[in-house]
Amino acid sequence: MTTTPTAITNVQLIDGRGGAPRPAMTVLVEGDRFTTIGPSANTEVPVDATVVDGSNRWMVPGYVNGNVHLLDAWMFMVGPGTIEYLARWEGRYVEVIEEAAQLVLRNGVTTVFDTYNAIEPVLSARDRINAGTSQGARIFAAGAIVGMGGPFSADFHFGGRKAASQTFVNRIDEMFEAGVGHQLSLLPRNEVRARVRDYLARGVDMLKIAVSDHIFMTVGLDRSYQTFTRPVLDVMIEEARAVGVPVLSHSLSVESLETSVDLGADVLIHANYTMGQPYPHSLVDKIVASDSYAELQTIHDAHRKGLEEAGSWAALMGGGAFADNERTLVSAGAKILMGTDAGCPSNDHLNDLSPLEREDRPWTIGGDHFHWTQSMVERGMTPLEAITSATLQVARGYGKDDLIGSVETGKLADFVLLDKNPLDDIRNLRAITDVYQAGRAIDRAALPTTPLVTTHPTA
Repeated sequence: MTTTPTAITNVQLIDGRGGAPRPAMTVLVEGDRFTTIGPSANTEVPVDATVVDGSNRWMVPGYVNGNVHLLDAWMFMVGPGTIEYLARWEGRYVEVIEEAAQLVLRNGVTTVFDTYNAIEPVLSARDRINAGTSQGARIFAAGAIVGMGGPFSADFHFGGRKAASQTFVNRIDEMFEAGVGHQLSLLPRNEVRARVRDYLARGVDMLKIAVSDHIFMTVGLDRSYQTFTRPVLDVMIEEARAVGVPVLSHSLSVESLETSVDLGADVLIHANYTMGQPYPHSLVDKIVASDSYAELQTIHDAHRKGLEEAGSWAALMGGGAFADNERTLVSAGAKILMGTDAGCPSNDHLNDLSPLEREDRPWTIGGDHFHWTQSMVERGMTPLEAITSATLQVARGYGKDDLIGSVETGKLADFVLLDKNPLDDIRNLRAITDVYQAGRAIDRAALPTTPLVTTHPTA
C-alpha cells in the first residue's frame, strides 16, 4: 500500500536532542517515518506530497510520558471514590484505558509508559491501539508492581476492604496483583524467580519492582520499609534481563533509592520521593554516575500554593525536601525523564475537590505533561532541557530511542506543531495546532471517540 508523503515546510524545528532550534526547516514524512530533514531552501519536496506550511510554527517531538496509570491509581491512594470507580467500570477497564490514552494523544502525548495497572485490560488496550483497532497514545505497560498489593491492599485504599464485599475487593486485588503481589515478600527466592518468570511471559513491556513498600497511605508519611532482601531483588533483575525488558524501581526512602541505583534499575520512579528526607551528596553522585534515569513527579509553585490554601496534604509533595531533591538532581546534571503518575479520574472525585485543587491538577491526565514541564523549568531546567526530558530522555530511559523521542530520520513520525515559541515560555507547549502520530494527523476534536469516564454522570 502506497501512502502520500507529507512535507512540513519552513518550520522552526526543536528536534528533542537538546540543540538550538533550527529555523526554516522542511521535514518529510513517508508512511510512518521521518525520511528527510533539511533546510527548506535546498530540500526537495516530492510533487505528490501533502504540504503543510510551517511558517510561524514550531515543531517538537511527540511528548512521551514515562509514568502514568491509565486507570486512575491516584484515586486508589486518596481513598474516596475508589470503590465506585472500580465497581462502576468493572468489565469496561479496556475502554477506560483507551479513553485515557486518547485524552493524552489529543494534547500531543504520542507514547505513554503505564507503570501500574490491571495487566489484562492494559495489555488488551495496548494491543488494540497497536493493531489500529482503537486510537490512543502508544502504550508500553508494566501491569503489576512486583511485591505490591492491589487497590484494596494496605498499599492503597485498605479502608475499602471494610466498606465493600470481600468477594469484590478480592477479585479486583487479584486482577491487579497478577500473582506477583505483596505475597511474594513471604516466599523463598526460587519461588519468587518462578513467579516473576511466569509473569514476564505474559508479555509485559517492563518490570516494575517495589524496592520499598507503599503503605504510607495506610500508616502515614513517617516510615518506609524495604520489601525484599538484596538476593531476592537480584533474582528479579536476572529474570528481567534474560528477556530484555527494562527494570523500574519503586522507592520511597533514601536507602531504597540507593538500593535501586545499585541494582542498575533503568528508571527510578519518583526518585524525588524520599518521604521528606534530603539526598546525601554521595547518593547524588551515584545517581549522576549511573546509567539510571530519574523520573521526577513534581508540582509547580502556583498549584502547590493552591493546595496549601486548600489545606491539602498533597502540598507536602510540592515543597520541602521533595522540591529540593528535584533541584539537586537538575543542578547536578542527572538524567531526568518526565513522569506524572496521572490517570483518568472520575468527575465525582474531581467535583469533591476545591477549585484550587482541581485547577491545573498534575494527576489529571491530558494536561499533566504541561504541568510537569512548567514545574521543571521552575526547578532549574531550561525550556530546551524540559522538552528533551519530556521526549527523548524518556525514550532513552526505556530503551526506545531508536523508535521515538526525537525528530530524526528513520524514527516514527510523532510530532506536535505549535503556534507559539516554547523557548520564550515553556507554557507555550500548550499552544498546539496539530498532532501527528506515526505520520498520521490526529483529529483532536474527535477524541475521545467514546467518552465514558469524562462524561459520567451525564446532565
